[in-house]
Amino acid sequence: MKKPKKGLYVPIMLLFALFTPFKHMIAQSANNMFMVSINIKDSLLKISKSKDKAKNVTTYLNTAINLGYSKSDSAIILLNQAEILAKEINSTRLFEKVYLIYSNIENIYTGNYISALYHAFYALNYRKINLDQNLKTELNSNTVWSYKTPYNDLYYMLSYIYAHLGNKEKSLEYLNKIDVEITSFSSAKNSELTNDTRQRVVLLGDIFLLINDVEKAKKYFLYGQKINKKLPFLKQWGIPYVFEGNLYIKLKKFDDAIKSFNDGIKLQLYNGRYKGVMESNFGIAEAYLQQNKIDSAIKYANNVLELDKNYDFTLGVLNTYNLLYKAHKIKDQKESAFLYLEKANNLKDSLYSTNKLYEAQNFAISEQQKNDLLDEQKEKSRIIIIIITISFIVIIIVFLLIQKGIQKRKYAKIEEERKAQELDAAKKLQIGFLPKNIPHREDLEIVTYIRKSTEVGGDYYDFMIKPNNTILSICGDATGHGVASGMMVSVTKTSLFSINEDAIHSILKKLNEVIRKINLGTLRMSLNIVEISSTKILTSSAAMPPIYLYKATTGMVEEINQSSLPLGGLKNESFDVIEKDFEPGDVLMQLTDGLPEAPNSKNELFDYFRVSQHLESVGTKSAEEIKNSFITEIDNWLGGGQNPDDVTFIIIKKIK
Repeated sequence: MKKPKKGLYVPIMLLFALFTPFKHMIAQSANNMFMVSINIKDSLLKISKSKDKAKNVTTYLNTAINLGYSKSDSAIILLNQAEILAKEINSTRLFEKVYLIYSNIENIYTGNYISALYHAFYALNYRKINLDQNLKTELNSNTVWSYKTPYNDLYYMLSYIYAHLGNKEKSLEYLNKIDVEITSFSSAKNSELTNDTRQRVVLLGDIFLLINDVEKAKKYFLYGQKINKKLPFLKQWGIPYVFEGNLYIKLKKFDDAIKSFNDGIKLQLYNGRYKGVMESNFGIAEAYLQQNKIDSAIKYANNVLELDKNYDFTLGVLNTYNLLYKAHKIKDQKESAFLYLEKANNLKDSLYSTNKLYEAQNFAISEQQKNDLLDEQKEKSRIIIIIITISFIVIIIVFLLIQKGIQKRKYAKIEEERKAQELDAAKKLQIGFLPKNIPHREDLEIVTYIRKSTEVGGDYYDFMIKPNNTILSICGDATGHGVASGMMVSVTKTSLFSINEDAIHSILKKLNEVIRKINLGTLRMSLNIVEISSTKILTSSAAMPPIYLYKATTGMVEEINQSSLPLGGLKNESFDVIEKDFEPGDVLMQLTDGLPEAPNSKNELFDYFRVSQHLESVGTKSAEEIKNSFITEIDNWLGGGQNPDDVTFIIIKKIK
């Protein structure tokens, strides 16, 4: 989170004075923010004079809410203080309020959806603890939105967050949990309509837009229009214009989209909603990009980056970097394109850290484990073979550790040699998990490559042949290094060949359940499966790098991205399936992150873009030649250095 900057308001006013004729709106916005700053000072003065910690928490929260739309970074600082005070009091009721407001501000204003997910799960947990009749009554007080369960607001928030994270299945899962009846807005009384009602309608439309259900998005957009007609005093809210613009982009009505975004900018400036201003500028850039008006797209994308100097909206910057990468690629400005791609990848790593996502879902996993205790007892009988295998490995590990402790003081040199032998044995054990033979099919060339790091890694590949001669190509990467990752590979391989499922997404779903039930702590398994028939490929993935598909007809590489959590995370995780044509001359490449994230002597990464670019340049060669060219490329990149991670990839070429 960026620290609040001194002199924040004046530069931003001057910037927009250059881009818009609505100077009276800017002046009004500045005045509004000045009044907010006075209120904030008054609130903080009250806190300094009060010894009532509970009241001080409430004051921090109310001040953070006032700051949310204009200075979200400062709002987060106040929420940190509120959280500290709530811990001193140890009030579960205050914890719920703190984490609920945390999630709202991060969800609506900062775009930090991983952190929003983290705090939403915490709020949900404390909501369950604090649940009573008074809370139910409070939630049922809205006459337009009729709540029958006390978790609707949090389910709604989780659905919105998952939609932004690109997880359609999870978004719909929480949306379906909401027990809400929306009355007919055409017949609703004005007294029943509130700004909250209109906001929920608009954001519901946004959820469906994010998961590409355009028809339902249009439906909720029309609801919002009806509310606007009944509540003209609410027209000064700019968010619906952003939604409207995004909807028009989906419908390819670019002129209408640009008009909506520009109308939204006027109102958002008036109200000091600078995240909305950034979203509107990004929307205009996207509209121009889709029309191939590249210079205009770059101009408005740069407006977003300029705004981010004063307002922290990490996700908006990430999307902007990706847009600028596409724009400069179209203009054949390869150096600039690569620069923005590198910036996007670095920002994505910090925003969507796997560790952060595990932490965010910690409470959800805990609750599911409690509720599924009986189911776990039943599952134990089905996985007895796997448990025996793991127990055997654990016994070996314990024995080796005891031996190490005995020998350490007296035989340092012997211990060092023994450790090296252990490592070599572990590597051989890991290699033993790999298939002895590559499947043969007359229409395919299949080659594999794995290069071990100095430690025992968790890379793994395998093949399965179905009765109809369809091949399943499997590529995976266990978290961490050493024996622990070897254990995860052992569990994965044993489970794969015992699961009685045909569909690849069902295999991943079942494998996720098995790994989760075994519970290897923080260990997780990333894995993708490609089903290869005579003319098609089907892909399904759990937190793996993209699958690359070289198309002989175009001479270009398609990047197949599928977002989901690693295996062993949440119960009932869903995995989607993507279908692609697989024609003569096409090349399929599966890989772990060891290749694109290999560092050179300057600590620069090889990068996913370079993988795609190289495959495009050698796609016409045989599978063996393609493999050897990648080996040469990575050797030259490392320059004699050692890669800290395993390098693994599978090359499959369709030859007829």
